[in-house]
Amino acid sequence: MAQHTKSDPTKSDPSAQVQQYGFRDFKQWRHVLELLLASNALGLILAVASVAKLSDISWALLIHHLLFVSWVCVAFATCMDVLQRRWLQLERKTFYQLGFVLLIAIILLSSFMINILQHHAQFTAAPLTWAIISEHSLRRMVLGGGIGLIVLRYLYVRELVTQQRQSELMARVQALQARIHPHFLFNSLNSVVSLIGSDPFKAEQMLIDLSSLFRASLTELREVSLREEVELCQRYLKIESVRLGDRLEVKWRIDGENMLDQAKIPLLTLQPLLENCIYHGVESLSKSSLVSILIEIRGDHVSIVLTNPYQLKVGQSNLKSNQGNGIAIDNVKQRLKAYYGAEVKFSTFARDDVYTTLLSYRY
Repeated sequence: MAQHTKSDPTKSDPSAQVQQYGFRDFKQWRHVLELLLASNALGLILAVASVAKLSDISWALLIHHLLFVSWVCVAFATCMDVLQRRWLQLERKTFYQLGFVLLIAIILLSSFMINILQHHAQFTAAPLTWAIISEHSLRRMVLGGGIGLIVLRYLYVRELVTQQRQSELMARVQALQARIHPHFLFNSLNSVVSLIGSDPFKAEQMLIDLSSLFRASLTELREVSLREEVELCQRYLKIESVRLGDRLEVKWRIDGENMLDQAKIPLLTLQPLLENCIYHGVESLSKSSLVSILIEIRGDHVSIVLTNPYQLKVGQSNLKSNQGNGIAIDNVKQRLKAYYGAEVKFSTFARDDVYTTLLSYRY
């Protein structure tokens, strides 16, 4: 792998946290589809409520309500999605109050435009008056504003609950943040002691790498670039290669290396998985063992595959029965889901004496 200028992954980046007030990225088709389905259901309800009998509903009336409500919902969601990136300095309550004013403005403006277009479509000689322009506008504003007020209140309360749960999750994950195992510290220090007399330069490099790992382990939970995480893992593997010698063979393959600086990952995600590969795989074997790391970056999607040899211990039915292995994997799962939600995919399986860990996510 090409050498690059190394950055310190323990330095925080306050700008990395971007607050969103309940309006998620509006570029995903699933969010647009959900919004259109909800708006069409609302338009159908309003169409039914506007007539005395169901037999009075016409296709023209139904289409009119569906198109009007869908337009208002899509326009409002799009505006809020754009404005939430510019109103980050506002308090959440103020943001929703301004959102309600914006909703009323969109309803009134849309109503005025519909009335003007309908008047010109009739090709009548009657002059365009304010009464014609504002026809049904007050009714639409009251209905839309009332429904919008309920929805915005729901979003506001939901965001408060979500923020509380996220804070609790982050605190729990921070407490569970990957800690370098004590056996690794003791083994590494023993290796340093043995090298001081024979190779003091290598002992010094080993201590530098060890200090970088522990500094990262004790820093705050946050995202770093994938390159920083890879460089941290390379430091860890250098330490283990000194201790294990020819027993450890490492193979890296990175597809999309030019995207390593843009791709994000929670700090200390790969390192505990690699430690897991060595502790439960390489150390249990007396022969040379290969640990392979495949990283594939496609746009905002990252896939990582780790493989290592393994051998079941006496009285052990499967690899997952080892408690330390399960804790490391569960720890990484929690941190990935805390950042990237339900779209995170994480799986492990063993076959032909090879243990494979797969994870993928969108950063």
